[in-house]
Amino acid sequence: MKREPRGAAHRYLSAALVGGIGVVTGAVHTYHFITDGPNSLLATISGIILPLCLSLAMAGSGWWLVRSNITDKQVTRIVSWSTMGAVVFIISGLLIIQYQQAQGVMMSDRVFILIDSATGGMAIGFAFGLYATRIKRRTLQLDRYQRRLEQERDRFVALLDNLPDPVIQYEHVDGTPTIRAVNPAFDRVFDADGATVDGIQISEVVVPPNQERAAIDLDTDLHSDKTLQHEIRLKTSAGIRDFQLIVIPPAVATTDGTGHIIATDVTENKQHVRRLEVLNRVLRHDLRNHAGVIIGNADLLIDKLSETTRAETIRDTANKLVELGDTVQQIEHALDRNNETTETVSLPEVLDECVRRARNEYPEADIRTEIPSNENMAVWANDQIDLVFDNVIENAIEHNDATTPTVTITITSTHTFTTVEIADNGPGLPDRERQVLQEGTETQLKHSLGLGLWLISWIVVDSGGDVAFEDNDPHGSIVSIDLPKADSKTAETVNKRSASSTRFVSE
Repeated sequence: MKREPRGAAHRYLSAALVGGIGVVTGAVHTYHFITDGPNSLLATISGIILPLCLSLAMAGSGWWLVRSNITDKQVTRIVSWSTMGAVVFIISGLLIIQYQQAQGVMMSDRVFILIDSATGGMAIGFAFGLYATRIKRRTLQLDRYQRRLEQERDRFVALLDNLPDPVIQYEHVDGTPTIRAVNPAFDRVFDADGATVDGIQISEVVVPPNQERAAIDLDTDLHSDKTLQHEIRLKTSAGIRDFQLIVIPPAVATTDGTGHIIATDVTENKQHVRRLEVLNRVLRHDLRNHAGVIIGNADLLIDKLSETTRAETIRDTANKLVELGDTVQQIEHALDRNNETTETVSLPEVLDECVRRARNEYPEADIRTEIPSNENMAVWANDQIDLVFDNVIENAIEHNDATTPTVTITITSTHTFTTVEIADNGPGLPDRERQVLQEGTETQLKHSLGLGLWLISWIVVDSGGDVAFEDNDPHGSIVSIDLPKADSKTAETVNKRSASSTRFVSE
């Protein structure tokens, strides 16, 4: 603890006063014992040894005051109490001596009696001052702790009051989860008054009638000993809605026997997902069937017509529709949240297989790889990560206007991530594609030309990675794909539900 020079000097002076008095009185007691010691053992103990011990204790106390971590102000307070104790005991000794003289009793060694009184008074005053100082310090600490608790409580109350999701504080009364308090959002969503629902069973307030199974499941979660998430349908002022509940039971939340429920309305999200699932299924089914009819009839026309250009265009377009449906199916499988889609992947093996397929399909392309052989290349990725590399390599070759399409694949590593860079010598990624992917959404006027780049972005982000599109020098594109290493903590803590982190860097 750093002290100001003035405060330090005052501290040393106060400590010297206590220690010095202890040394002086100790020396006096020793001299008294040597020159004129008491005749009895009791007098020796009470008049010499006990005061001498107190003097030595005071001398040590002076040293302790210098070395202790108490404040200079507290040192002054202790010394003041010591001085006051010495003065009070000296006055008491004088009054006793005067009283004895008035009674005709002449006391010998009056000076030593007063010194003994001063020693005892100073020791008692020091002890009392130290005790009072510690009590005061403890009181100040408790006051600060109380203020912090009040501040934390006020922040907690402000958080609950301003939280847009309904929150219920509950406790178990005779084993029944009972409402203790709710926030304003609960009043608004469930059209209830916090004062009227206080003390009412939770299921009676929020669970729809005739939903005994839902009430039982909710009651089970509220008695759990760990935090849970629970999907349930609840009755609100707007009708029955779907909610995602976060249940923080009393065993986890507090020590006062209360728990909390945070309810998030997910009705719109669930409806949106259901609609997309139906539209996706119908689209893929009907798209493939109708495209098959078109392809079959186009083949018949090609066989019968002398001019087959238009018929071939119809067939090629229908084949592209089939490929589009297959891509949608690949995306659906890769991002299926009902199954665990991430796993440990050997990056060199995946890239070798992707390069082999690309060389077989595009023999005219020059595909080069630079993969270190002395490093651990296991990554944590979506089990469809090979689709990412297939699409990037395919795009780099198919949209390449160079005489010899050249694709270079390199791998570099950091402590937590492995980066795959796929560079080409083509025309580069169009600004239209960059803008759409950068904004993360499409409109009727601004949209991507296909699903390939979306597939790349979504699978990489689902893997807990990052994808960046840069301009190559002098021309072409570089696609950088970062994936968490399987032996790093990044792979364990990666949030596979995060929003897209696609980056763009333009020269």
